Amino acid sequence: MLKGLCWKCKDTKAGKYRNISFIYLGLSVTIFKDGLTCIACAKEEWIKDFEESAKGFISLVNDKPKVDWPHYHEHFAMGRFHDQKKKVHSLLIDLGILSPQPKGNWDIVADGPIGLNPRAFLSYLYFTQKEDAVEFARLEKDDTMYNWEIHQIAEVISKDKVIKKSR
Repeated sequence: MLKGLCWKCKDTKAGKYRNISFIYLGLSVTIFKDGLTCIACAKEEWIKDFEESAKGFISLVNDKPKVDWPHYHEHFAMGRFHDQKKKVHSLLIDLGILSPQPKGNWDIVADGPIGLNPRAFLSYLYFTQKEDAVEFARLEKDDTMYNWEIHQIAEVISKDKVIKKSR
């Protein structure tokens, strides 16, 4: 009977869904493990994705993950390798370089206001480090005809909190 076993290895109990953290090549990784996969298989899948999609873009410098933004820019120019780019963005989230959360993070904003950050599907991703936002903007947005700025988002107020305060 396979009830509760990992769907991939069918050998180990899958366990509950949760975030798990581990070290790979000196990189501190935090991933979401679903309730269908065991910890070992979740790690194995992340490592496989990293090796196939992102190893050439990310290295360890001074004990911190560093993105080779010029290589990223060159590799994904003109919309090439869209599926790989989505995987790389997911891996950058797992490494804490990009975040789906705006608060405390960095945003590249054009006149309009139009967000120029990388995206995950329809959502913006935010840079967790100013240096990454600056380097990305220099490479990706230097030849645009419109003005843009980099902002650090200090506070985010949800719709629910705004509505509660006004009632």
